[in-house]
Amino acid sequence: MNEQENIQVIHELYLAFERGDIPALLNALTQDVDWLFVGRPEDVPFAGPRHGHEQMMAFFATIDQTVDLLAFEPHEIMAFDNNVLVLGHERLRVKSTNQVLDSDWAHLFRLQNGKVSRVLEFYDTAAIAAAFTATDNIQLIKRA
Repeated sequence: MNEQENIQVIHELYLAFERGDIPALLNALTQDVDWLFVGRPEDVPFAGPRHGHEQMMAFFATIDQTVDLLAFEPHEIMAFDNNVLVLGHERLRVKSTNQVLDSDWAHLFRLQNGKVSRVLEFYDTAAIAAAFTATDNIQLIKRA
């Protein structure tokens, strides 16, 4: 596939994510997809590596159970060879702490035969971890 076709695959993947359409998301991934949300799972429940469709279903379920996505905005999409880099921003609310967080992010996709075979997600993991472990003291510090 050419770079424009790869960009279209990623665009469709984001649209499926926005709709909450897990079957369409999985259809965009290879069966043996490797997906890494950089961070420690003990700090952010959906951080860490995933492999294959079954683990990806658990990944998306964990996101749905732990946060409300208030905004999810890809801003720049760049393709080079079989890779697509997307820079964006999101706003989320952690359900367990009610903390709202804004974070810029970068997603790097590798495509193989028109499907995503590898994903690396980079966020401000320290800020997300703090939102998951927030206490009243942290909330007061953040407001100051």
